[in-house]
Amino acid sequence: MIALLPACSSGEPEKPVESPCTVTLGAAEGADLVVVGKGSCAGTTTFKLRVATGDPAAPTWSDAASSPLKVRGAWTVRGDAVVRTVEVENPGADATLIGLEWSAEVLEGDRVLHQGFQSWSYTGVEQRPASVAEALGTARPGGDAEDPVDERAGVSWWVGAVMNERGRGVLAGADGGTVLPTFVAVDGKRMRIVQGMRGDSVAIAKGGKRTLDGLFVSLGDVNARLDAYAAHVAALHPPALPRRPALGGWGSWNLYYAKIDATKLRDEAAWASKTLGPLGLKDFLLDDGYESNWGSWSASPMFGAELATLNAEQRALGLSPAVWLAPIYVDLRDALVTAHPDWFVKKPSGELRTFVNFGPTYAALDVTHPEARAHAVDSLKRYREWGYRTIKIDFMFGAAISGVRREAITGLESYQRWMKAIRDAAPDLHIVGCGAPIVPSVGWVDSMRTGPDVAFEMSPEATWPFVASQARHTAFRAFTDAWWALDPDVVILRGKGIDDVEAWSFVVSSALAGGNWLSGDGRQSSPERLAMMLAPEILALTRDGHAARPVDLGERMDDRPIGTPIFVGSSEVAIPHVWKKRGAVGVFAWDVDGFSRSIELPAGARELVVEGGKVVAKPASSGAVAVPRHGARLFVF
Repeated sequence: MIALLPACSSGEPEKPVESPCTVTLGAAEGADLVVVGKGSCAGTTTFKLRVATGDPAAPTWSDAASSPLKVRGAWTVRGDAVVRTVEVENPGADATLIGLEWSAEVLEGDRVLHQGFQSWSYTGVEQRPASVAEALGTARPGGDAEDPVDERAGVSWWVGAVMNERGRGVLAGADGGTVLPTFVAVDGKRMRIVQGMRGDSVAIAKGGKRTLDGLFVSLGDVNARLDAYAAHVAALHPPALPRRPALGGWGSWNLYYAKIDATKLRDEAAWASKTLGPLGLKDFLLDDGYESNWGSWSASPMFGAELATLNAEQRALGLSPAVWLAPIYVDLRDALVTAHPDWFVKKPSGELRTFVNFGPTYAALDVTHPEARAHAVDSLKRYREWGYRTIKIDFMFGAAISGVRREAITGLESYQRWMKAIRDAAPDLHIVGCGAPIVPSVGWVDSMRTGPDVAFEMSPEATWPFVASQARHTAFRAFTDAWWALDPDVVILRGKGIDDVEAWSFVVSSALAGGNWLSGDGRQSSPERLAMMLAPEILALTRDGHAARPVDLGERMDDRPIGTPIFVGSSEVAIPHVWKKRGAVGVFAWDVDGFSRSIELPAGARELVVEGGKVVAKPASSGAVAVPRHGARLFVF
């Protein structure tokens, strides 16, 4: 329906129509995979396989033929991709699997598609590094579990790609996250697909077998291949229960942060009932700040009311109450930690495996301990009994950390058990995942935070670096709408941190996510900005479960991973300019200098513009589209 042409300011000729990409399997001595591309993806890529065994701290590497553990399974062609099952068999004496590495020399492509480990981690396109850090005999990733700002250049979690500026290249990833984590490392010499090597090990007795997650490799248009990859993963990990609709309404965190109380919440509920409810935006999220400490999931005396009481009040106003909790972590100051030290994940030394978050220190509950599991599950059941219809589960990477548990399972096996326990405790609730490892969460949640917070308490209002960061994550994680509704976080419109042009870009980029649509400060925003967010034409783009795809996915690249917008300052970041979804196309100018491109639109297309404090639709036709600094233009049809 839309044909996107080169930038009108560049004077470049139209790009030729590409012949289709087809792939077949070849063969070569010592190779585990030879994938042969024809047409627009012509070329041959050969992967060799190595196996790491022994001591997790000092593994022994062997090629696949000489390894004491044998990797079974076969590559097959699936459409324009090749996929592989992975089963590790032990024909000899007892052995321990530490990891697997598939390595190929990839010479073309100067940029890397980087997917972060979890919800808040950097996701984008970055410059292909000459080298990556090495550890334990293979590439060293960063950013796993507790440290989202430690993403390393050239190393992508779960799925990654090396490509050129036209977005053509090689994409590779795991088809799940159930036993050992998978990362894709690209440097100046090669691409490596690595499973494991992050502290976990899998003991396999003589004659035993273990099935691991399989692989997906594809050539050609990375944008299209991402959708094929997502469909493949979704087919293997379908929803545990039918997905519930995306949310629409209000959330507390980015207005009140930890200073929320019952009086403030009642004021906001009255406003939401009157203003948002009639528009079908009835979800009302108490997003942290009510509890005494993590692990004690009830209202503190200072909060001013019981959660069951507030829940009943909100339902009487026609709202659908939602609540936040971090069910896996417990504050070390909680009596539970002293009373039941055996409930928690430990280091090999016997010390607690802890996590520090802006002051407090937390320990992670052990899912293999029945009483520890019951502690978390009972909290969820209590919220459900009180009438909550949505739970937002946060800091979920704590469920996936490596460590010593009552049973010897890996971090991802722990995560799968936790998610099943949570889903079983809340079978009819909408579950929002947050701070969660991406691919391991497929099938378990209804919506997923796809980027970092849109503001922090030390800078409580929206600012342009945070708006741009949110948009970058929405664009590069758009393909995950095959698994859940995207949750780009709340829309914040109050204050002077952004101007009206930037506020419109915030609204448009968030709406094109097609997922959760929550106001973070509607009562405190100007009427003009609130009207942007609540315009019927904007609401029509939200909550349909379909995220806009970035057309120009590979055109620009960052020089490094950007862990948080706080580190950006005034510098520009690489975000696709043109996004499209069914019935809409957005054109953005993320840069200081603005942006220009020519587009073709179908007959009857309209442009949504802000005039006189309202969103109005005006006739639109094909031609040059110029976008001012930090602006957005939105066309619907």
